[in-house]
Amino acid sequence: MKKLHQEGIQIGQFQPGVRDSIADVEGVSVGHVDVEAGNTQVGLSVVEPYPLSEGRRRLYIGRWALDGGGRISGLGVAEDFGTFSAPIAVVPAPAFGRVYEALIHQGIRRNSGLSTDAGWPPLVMGMEDGAWNDARRIYESVRQRDLDRALSAASEAVLEGSVGIGHSLRAFGVRGGVGSASRRVGAQHMGAFVAANGGLPGDLRVNGRAVSTPVSTVGGPQEFVAVLATDAPLLPYQLRALAQRAALGASRCGLWNPLTRTAQICAFSTAVLESDASAAELERIPAMDDDGLDALFQAGAESVEAAILSALCEADPLEVDGRVLDVLDIRLLHAARQ
Repeated sequence: MKKLHQEGIQIGQFQPGVRDSIADVEGVSVGHVDVEAGNTQVGLSVVEPYPLSEGRRRLYIGRWALDGGGRISGLGVAEDFGTFSAPIAVVPAPAFGRVYEALIHQGIRRNSGLSTDAGWPPLVMGMEDGAWNDARRIYESVRQRDLDRALSAASEAVLEGSVGIGHSLRAFGVRGGVGSASRRVGAQHMGAFVAANGGLPGDLRVNGRAVSTPVSTVGGPQEFVAVLATDAPLLPYQLRALAQRAALGASRCGLWNPLTRTAQICAFSTAVLESDASAAELERIPAMDDDGLDALFQAGAESVEAAILSALCEADPLEVDGRVLDVLDIRLLHAARQ
């Protein structure tokens, strides 16, 4: 059971799904790999939007980024066409290029033509983790086999805390990490996967209430990455709006602050867009009316906020070369019960 659940912490108004993770959206899975490289804390994570065994499938996607920037590949296709068909990888920035190339090789194995419904575009989201690691060692450590291992490990049982890309992150003066959460909106689901790597000591909020965190001597970037999935039939422009609104969940808990330098969110819908659909069929693709989006926007923000808190609660303490990074004292969350 999640530690948030054990402590009786409920974020927001909507109820979580059965797993309370992005995997509550049918077909979505998450995989992690930790890379052994001496004292270097290296790892990467992947979100698979559907089982790769399905072969050809194309989904709609939207994106939001702070100040329009961020480290993400595949923008040309993802933004111009609003579609994608590949796993989404969240990786340390020095390994960005290597993982991009590894995703291309993985896509070629699926379909030699790298079509937009079988492996294209490769989506890689990079994060800085220089507070603990040497960029050269990260670059030298990550290989094709590591991406393959993460993809093979993808599961509906989503691991959280100090795993994958979360292996080297810090947030609010304690150890950060990766977290996931979901919300039910009627018969539909909204799920989030978040990598938290920012937030200032003393800024953490749970349901609007301040939570004390220790002052850390370890600096680092102010950033976060999130991937949202929903089974609601949303079009690319609606998914872009969802990604933007979901960022409010990071703001509500204090992760998004005036010092945040990089923040990026991708949101996709698993409602199937057939790769061989005719123009007439494309015009009849079901899509939610804009008037019904408000509840999904709220669920997206709640999922991101809950995922951030879950990342902190599931993290393990870290000690490297005499430097120590503690974890959040969950007892401090008691006052945040609704």
